[in-house]
Amino acid sequence: MKTVDSSTGTLIFEIVKNQRPKQIRWEDFLTIRDDANRLFFIHALSQNLEQLQKCLPAVAANPLIIERCIDPNAISGVFSYERVFVLQLPVTADWLLSRYIKITLLCLQNTLVLLSEEPLSFNASFLSDELLSSIYRQKQVISMLYVLLDGVVDHSSEIMLQIRRTVDDLEQDMLNDDEDSAKQLLDFKRALAHFEIALEAKHRTMTALLSADTASIDVSTLREPLRDVITHIEHSQRYVDRIEDRLSELHHHLTLVLQEKTSQRLRILTILSSIFMPLTFVAGIYGMNFRYMPELDWHYGYPLVLLGMLGMAVSLIIYFVGKGWFK
Repeated sequence: MKTVDSSTGTLIFEIVKNQRPKQIRWEDFLTIRDDANRLFFIHALSQNLEQLQKCLPAVAANPLIIERCIDPNAISGVFSYERVFVLQLPVTADWLLSRYIKITLLCLQNTLVLLSEEPLSFNASFLSDELLSSIYRQKQVISMLYVLLDGVVDHSSEIMLQIRRTVDDLEQDMLNDDEDSAKQLLDFKRALAHFEIALEAKHRTMTALLSADTASIDVSTLREPLRDVITHIEHSQRYVDRIEDRLSELHHHLTLVLQEKTSQRLRILTILSSIFMPLTFVAGIYGMNFRYMPELDWHYGYPLVLLGMLGMAVSLIIYFVGKGWFK
C-alpha cells in the first residue's frame, strides 16, 4: 500500500535493480539522495504550496525552478538549469470539458520528480499502474523520462479514439434531434480546438527536448526513440484536422437541414396566409358599418357568404395540393 509522506505530500520510491521498487520516507531520501548508484522516482501529490516549497528546494535549490513549477501560466516548455532539467506539458483530464492538467518533470542525475497542478490518480488519467511498473523497471533517469513521456502521448491517442466515438454518436443523434445536435456540435468543435492546442504544446515540448543540450542528464540516447513519439503526436494532429473537417461537414449538413425545416415552416405559414387572405378580405367588407348594404337584408345572405368563403378556402387548398406545396 502506498503511503503519502504527510510533511511533503510526496510518494518516494527507490528503484533497485532486479527488485520491487521500495517506498522510502522523505527523511531517508534526504540522507541517500547523493548516492549516484541509487535511482529515485518522486511523485508530488500535494497541491499545498507550503508542502511544495518544503520539498522542491531539496531537489531543486534554484529559486527560478521553484517559481517555474508553481507558476500557473507556465504550461509547456523545456528548461535547463544547473544539475536540473525541467519539462512542462499539459495532460488531458477531460477533453469534452476542456480540462487539462499541467505536469512538471524535474530530471536530476539519479532522480525523476513528477509534479502536477491537480492530483493524478494512479488508476486514472495517463498515470496507470502499468506505466508506473514500466518506470520502475528502468535503470536510468533518462529511460524513466522517456517511458513517462511515451505514456502521455499514448494517453492522447486513447483520447483520440474517444473523440472519434463521440463524433460517431453525434452523427447518429443528428437523425433524431437536429436542434440539440447543433449545440453539441459547437461544444465538440470548441473542445476539439482546446485539445489541438494541448497537442501543439506537447509537440513543442518534445521538439525542444529533441534538440536540448544539457549537462544534467544525457539526452542523446533519447533522441532516436523521441522521434517516434513526435511522429505519434503529429499523427494525432493530422487526425484532429480530419475530425475538424468532418465536424465542419456535419455542421454544414446540419445547417442545410435546419434551413430546410425553416423553409418548410415558412411554406406552411405562406399557404395558411394565402388561404385566409381572401377570407379576411370578405370578412373585412361585411364588417364595415355602412347604413345601406343590400346583402344584410337577404334571408340567406349570411349562409351564402359562409358557403362562398368555404368554397374559396377549399378551392385554394385543392390548388396548393395540385401544385405540390404540401409535400
